[in-house]
Amino acid sequence: MTASPMVSTSGGFFTPEDITRIQWIGEPLVSPDGSMVVFTVTHVNEVRDENISAIWMVGTNGSDPRQFTSGFRRDHSPRWSPDGSRIAFVSERHCPDLTGPAADKTQLYVMDMAGGEPVRLTSCPGGVSSPEWSPDGGAIAFVARVDRDGAPGDVGKPVVSGDRPPSHPARVIETLRYRRNGEGFIDSRRQICVVWVGSDRQSLNTGQSAVIQLTHGDFDHTDPAWTPDGKQLLFVCARHAARDVDNCSDIWVMDVGDLTETSSTPERPFSKVTSTTGPLAMPVPSPDGTHVMYFGHAHPVDTGRQTRAWVQPIGAEQKVPHNASGHIDRNVVASSQMRPAWLAGTERVVFAAEDEGATVITSAPARIVENPSKQSAVNRQDIVSGSRDVSGFHVASDGTRIVFVASDATTPPELFVTELGDGGNWHERQLTNLNAHWCRRTKRVEPIRHMITRDGHGVVYWVMLPASDEGETPSMVPALVNIHGGPHAQYGDRFFDEFLVYAGAGYAVIYANPRGSMGSTEAFSRAVIGDWGGGDAADILAVVDDALSRYPLIDPSRLGIMGGSYGGYLTSSIVTQTDRFVAACSERALNSFASFSGTSDMGFWFSIGELGTSPFDDADTAARHSPLTYASRITTPMLIIHSEQDLRCPIEQAEQLHVALLLAGKVSRFVRFANADHELSRTGRPRQRLERFRHILDWFEPYLRPKGR
Repeated sequence: MTASPMVSTSGGFFTPEDITRIQWIGEPLVSPDGSMVVFTVTHVNEVRDENISAIWMVGTNGSDPRQFTSGFRRDHSPRWSPDGSRIAFVSERHCPDLTGPAADKTQLYVMDMAGGEPVRLTSCPGGVSSPEWSPDGGAIAFVARVDRDGAPGDVGKPVVSGDRPPSHPARVIETLRYRRNGEGFIDSRRQICVVWVGSDRQSLNTGQSAVIQLTHGDFDHTDPAWTPDGKQLLFVCARHAARDVDNCSDIWVMDVGDLTETSSTPERPFSKVTSTTGPLAMPVPSPDGTHVMYFGHAHPVDTGRQTRAWVQPIGAEQKVPHNASGHIDRNVVASSQMRPAWLAGTERVVFAAEDEGATVITSAPARIVENPSKQSAVNRQDIVSGSRDVSGFHVASDGTRIVFVASDATTPPELFVTELGDGGNWHERQLTNLNAHWCRRTKRVEPIRHMITRDGHGVVYWVMLPASDEGETPSMVPALVNIHGGPHAQYGDRFFDEFLVYAGAGYAVIYANPRGSMGSTEAFSRAVIGDWGGGDAADILAVVDDALSRYPLIDPSRLGIMGGSYGGYLTSSIVTQTDRFVAACSERALNSFASFSGTSDMGFWFSIGELGTSPFDDADTAARHSPLTYASRITTPMLIIHSEQDLRCPIEQAEQLHVALLLAGKVSRFVRFANADHELSRTGRPRQRLERFRHILDWFEPYLRPKGR
């Protein structure tokens, strides 16, 4: 096999700058009457060095999409009012009347469908997120960050003009979880609040909005969801005694009371719905308000467990929940963009799941079927499937229409709708084509999917050959082997700019889902536990061998390897075991379990979950699975990339490996990004993302010598 099908033969090759030319679509939400869809479009703006997003709108009848909000920052999290006349959203837009900490934080806005300027509802110093309208349209629940008691405040101005600002007071820390990547020190807690907006625009203009904080205390409260009668709010919180040590959380239900009475008690009565068995999220009440669907698993500290969809009655603590997704043995995906739902008029629920590289929308029974012989016939029913990735979806209130955002390996995300027709069949249509011009002008090659069997597991991998000019005679090409993070994540059928950049630069790209990945069974995702750098590394090397046997076009003497986070770890580990790679790039990697366990924002529990033991109790096991232990064995030239504000895999992980390599006389180039965290390559500032690509391409070029573009 020497070639893959070209998707486009015209235009130029994909370059890093193409990420600034693509319209990145997300957060679809269908209107209450099913006629319209709001969604967000994000533009990676190099000039302003900002990721700018706006809210757009399109009819489900196929009308042309139009932009609804504008500005130079981020508008996101759109939510229809129950009558469809208004849209609430969260925005970073500048407001001249906001001063102090609130001026730089996201706030809640409402905008009339008839037009006009958006009305700001909040001025929360810590910012807001997760807005949800009450069923009667009179209020909006949301999450606000509220300072913790005793959190350090502003140090103030110098006492004497010209002096330096006063020194900062010491931080007193008595918990394990005191920092969070992307946030820094945890000086605030997420609290559920409600803002009263009235039922029409006039009430907004008369200044009657008032924010009521419903939850209190040194706890994070997230994922607010109204019951259909509007009398209660469901939310997620960890309030149990061991919450600092384990990852358990619970679903709670609160009696909201009269929201027009702002002088009510500081905290409404609430009760626990679930039984503190593991990490839980995203409560979704049933249409009749008697049951709740939620997502998680029943293992307090374990890693590699699959998220499941659970259903149980509200207010029935200790009752065993029904596992609505247990029959598929795949990881369920639920978030503010992937909005699971009850399918109206049926006894079924709808959710997304990862499946061998794809992300699909499927449905399952919400209740246990009494006759086991009929269970298989009513179990999984895929609504949206195929070799593509669904990155957002929303179900219409009547259950007959689902809007979703999907991409494949060579096509950027676009918006689709699927509608329930006669005979129970779903019929799909594409609603947007915002990236049509870009698609026509950029050469791309469809990757080819393969599978090998390793230790009884199927390991899926893909090969994307470099794009070529029409009529060009193929010649031997170098290859870059890419390893995903996690390890409990998956590569697959989604549009990933990384692979297209490397293929556009003249490399074949090999990427795989080794043991430990999601998308297959839970046994597969947990096969890496206690074996980091062992079977997973062997899977990657076996994939490379198989790809070379299938593709004579790939030059085995010009192989590079790279990865980020866990992918960076496995890159570092593999080059301690083999010298077959000419160059490597280890990015934001875990290189030493011993130091990671005490410096990472999740190191103490993640190390136990992945190694099966704590590095503080078993230093030998931690050292045995740490690439830093074997740094002197590395002969492959290393590019090490890390962000200075990374609290997930702190930069000391990179610093140690770089120093160890140089002291051992090895080749190491260390690239540090200031004011960036663990998410640099995905959601970082545009100029830094582009610079990162340039460092990677400049590093591999002299070693692997791709054909000049």
